[in-house]
Amino acid sequence: MPQLPNSKRKRGFVLLTMAIAAVALFGSAGLAVDLGRMFIAKNETQVFCDAAALMAALRLDGTSAGITAAQAAVTNANNAWNIDSAQITTRQVDFATAAAGPWSTNPSPAAGYTYARVRASVPVQLYFLPLVASLYSQDVGSLAVGAQIAQTSFTRGLGPYTAVSTTPAAPDFGLVVGNQYDIQWPQYNGSRGGCSPSTPDKCFNSPPCSGDPMASKAAITQYWGASVNGYWGSNANSIIEQEVLDVIQLQPVAIGDQITLTSGNKNAQAKALDDRVNEDGDPTDDVLSTYLSNSYHNGRRLMALPVVDPTAAATTVIGYASFFLLSNGSPSDFYAKGTGNDPFCAVYAGPYVLGSESPGGAGQTGAYKVVLVQ
Repeated sequence: MPQLPNSKRKRGFVLLTMAIAAVALFGSAGLAVDLGRMFIAKNETQVFCDAAALMAALRLDGTSAGITAAQAAVTNANNAWNIDSAQITTRQVDFATAAAGPWSTNPSPAAGYTYARVRASVPVQLYFLPLVASLYSQDVGSLAVGAQIAQTSFTRGLGPYTAVSTTPAAPDFGLVVGNQYDIQWPQYNGSRGGCSPSTPDKCFNSPPCSGDPMASKAAITQYWGASVNGYWGSNANSIIEQEVLDVIQLQPVAIGDQITLTSGNKNAQAKALDDRVNEDGDPTDDVLSTYLSNSYHNGRRLMALPVVDPTAAATTVIGYASFFLLSNGSPSDFYAKGTGNDPFCAVYAGPYVLGSESPGGAGQTGAYKVVLVQ
């Protein structure tokens, strides 16, 4: 049998090698394309889960209504995938009282549920992998957990007022949701007839707010003087406005700190508080539950304040709380209409949740920030 010339045999070998290499090359390229699309889908679903978990955790307030609001936030989240061309339709949210679970899709009662887990998946169509395997699509999913985490210090965000409690270990510091408390006390006059720690009401030129207990009034009478009334910010009008409206907070505050109280400027403070009330979507409702139940409030009337215990010569920060500013109509001048003798009253709303339009819920005390924990 005649043999091919050596050069022709080499050309045939090269063609065969190239054909095999081409199959491997295009197979690898196709695999890279499909895996690349799966990687992009993974990133897109992770972005969705991260955002949805934060939104859900923000709405948890210890009630069934908060669970419903968190579920709605995930349902209404509109992050798309496939290069922003398709909606993520397979999604689920569940809740827990701790990062390790157990998880529930609809916990009842809802008190203490501060963790929200969001899972989502999308079907990625495969174009090249089916050539080497019987796989035409692949579900790609992601998961994220958002939670309300206790905050023990603030460098920004607190209002320049305080609430007083002499029972730091009590639930809610002994405060009652819905009751009015002094966030700045009325003018004090220690020389008034009958004024003493045992009869503290006689020490003020105007009555204190209705919710403060006798122990708080007695502590104020014993440890605070005429120039100290619970305000701890700047005395300059322009800075006062920024502290109240823009929460610039000039000094860091941590639990256990001894806070320095100042005299402030009551007229400037009153105007700033009224301005903050009038910036809310609901500047008129004065019942806390009514305010929180409507859909048009924006949280501007909720202010985070340090809770303090005025013991001995020190005023010690024992925690934080959310207070609801009062109104007398629209536009409101509730705080400015008073005299220099009058207190600034606000309603205790519960724990403070940074960035939320509502306070925290049952089983919580203090201040919380919403973060991703997974």
